[in-house]
Amino acid sequence: MNQIMVQFASPLFMTPQEFTAMGIAIDLLFTSVMTAVLLFTYWLCHDALTFNRKFAVTLVILAYISTLLMALVQNNPLLSIGVMGSLSICRVRTNTKDARDIGFVFWAMAIGITSAVGAFLVGLISSLLLGMVIHLLSAGIQKKENQLVIVRGLNLQIQQVQELLNRIPGSNVCSQNLTAESFELVYEIPTESNAEQALIQNLNNMDGIFGVNILAPESQIVH
Repeated sequence: MNQIMVQFASPLFMTPQEFTAMGIAIDLLFTSVMTAVLLFTYWLCHDALTFNRKFAVTLVILAYISTLLMALVQNNPLLSIGVMGSLSICRVRTNTKDARDIGFVFWAMAIGITSAVGAFLVGLISSLLLGMVIHLLSAGIQKKENQLVIVRGLNLQIQQVQELLNRIPGSNVCSQNLTAESFELVYEIPTESNAEQALIQNLNNMDGIFGVNILAPESQIVH
């Protein structure tokens, strides 16, 4: 406990830890706290469709691996060169669903580096500020959840269906399939639970409508 207090009482919290069991424990403890901040920010910035639980676990693993690698190589230049050479042959070909995920990867690596070199104050302030900035920017660009409306019927009714759906504010046509006698329209509309039943009823009351399906965002499969 005394060693931990001395470490956090050092100037700017930037005294590198020695490669000892206590030093590694302190580094991993700080990594755990900062990783919790990272995961909380990641959870706030994603909805049910974009949140990837497996990717969140990967961020935790990456933060711990970065901490251990930096703790091992920071006092050994030859070992550092060897680790760099080994990592240079790695290839990551997995496409990210959200461009912000790349930033979270670098954030996890930065947590590991600041923990291993003992820059606790820098890591703490940077993580808190970064978390607030990401949350504010994500809140500004976050879209309202939409749902898909799929309408099938005879070609004679397609114009009337389009006029009804186009009157909904924020509606957007996703696809339109036409055959010799029938059509299929897929529209994206804002989520309005109060108007959902009225829309279904209006569409079903039209002659020549085969069926109306509404898919909520939560019904999609998240990998």
